[in-house]
Amino acid sequence: MPRQKKRAAVVALGCPKNRVDSEYLLGALARAGYEFTNPADTKRRPNLIILTTCAFLKSAVAESERVIRKLVRIKRNNPETELIVAGCLVQRYGEKLKELFPEVDRWLGLNEMTKIHRVVGGLSGAPARLISTPAHYAYLKIADGCDNRCSYCLIPAIRGWFRSRPIEEVVAEAEALGHLGVKELILIAQDTTLYGKDIYHSPALARLIDRLSAIKGLVWIRLLYTHPAHLTEDVLEQLGTNTRLCRYIDLPIQHIADRILERMNRHYRRRDVERLIERLRMIPEMRIRTTVITGFPGETETEFIQLRDFIRSVQFDRLSGYAFSPEPGTMAYQMPGQVPKDLARKRLGEIMRLQAQVSRQRLRRLVGSEIRVLVDMPGAGRSEWEAPEIDGVVRIKDAGIAPGEFINVRVTAARTHDLIARKI
Repeated sequence: MPRQKKRAAVVALGCPKNRVDSEYLLGALARAGYEFTNPADTKRRPNLIILTTCAFLKSAVAESERVIRKLVRIKRNNPETELIVAGCLVQRYGEKLKELFPEVDRWLGLNEMTKIHRVVGGLSGAPARLISTPAHYAYLKIADGCDNRCSYCLIPAIRGWFRSRPIEEVVAEAEALGHLGVKELILIAQDTTLYGKDIYHSPALARLIDRLSAIKGLVWIRLLYTHPAHLTEDVLEQLGTNTRLCRYIDLPIQHIADRILERMNRHYRRRDVERLIERLRMIPEMRIRTTVITGFPGETETEFIQLRDFIRSVQFDRLSGYAFSPEPGTMAYQMPGQVPKDLARKRLGEIMRLQAQVSRQRLRRLVGSEIRVLVDMPGAGRSEWEAPEIDGVVRIKDAGIAPGEFINVRVTAARTHDLIARKI
């Protein structure tokens, strides 16, 4: 009889860092001879389902548990299917999950995920990575863990202390991605700006960017998750002079009132942020994305207005916002002065409406201009000023342009977050 094919389904939740972890799982499964399918595919049923989870916020925990329940229902109809749940949720809650979901066959924490090749096939050696993004861009994790100890954040408890990967290892992976046709490399970590401090005794992000910029085939290098307290002058110089480094930075300020920043344990003050933004705006065509939190414990109406007015005056190009979520195990969880959830959400809504106005105004300035775009899918792409999956897109009226192509377009209109353009 012919040997039954091994089929696997991998479901990834959470941030790009979690996505990269999942891509190593995909690589291990491919080496072990698995074909890939959908968890609910009734014709090509999976023998193995792996869910990688997020547990950063209550909402992420709820989503992870909701997907586990869905996968358990699939397993009940196919008892021979092995169900593995891995990642941050397991790292955070451990043994408690076995009581909630006894149907799950295995639970793998973050450390155990690196040994997944032993679980799926007894293979020796580190598994290759199989990217799940479109072929022309990929995330590159340069470090894991975090030492910042922000008072609202569980990442240090879940992912451990900050650990940089050696430059040679990162460059080797980037070269492999370049050989696969990746044109845009997106650098990620809990704090990319601290890269190298633990193993080279001083930040080495600029040195790493230099090495990556020499890799054949790479056109864009993009920085995410930079920390305002750790952004060094050599990286700022790279943003101004390195033609492969996108004129784009993800700079989460979280708040602007000094008292709230101190309670958040962010290690900078309003004046530091103002100086940094002034320096970034000296770089021609620079674009700044940020993230803010409303309703942090103790946030007064006056401090919220400071944040709102700062956003109005600075005019960030992109902004994400979150209403504070009190997470057990963080310092902020038991802080006095907890802001009612409804009020935190109301303040967030006000911020996001303001940012929508700012975004529309800033994008309208580009109408009539010519920009370079990397096509992500038929009819849509991005300039160097948009990161995939989190920012707006450039909608291209012309059809028949292949994903992964760079083209020049003329902007014909602007929406709240997107541009409309035509190929030149």
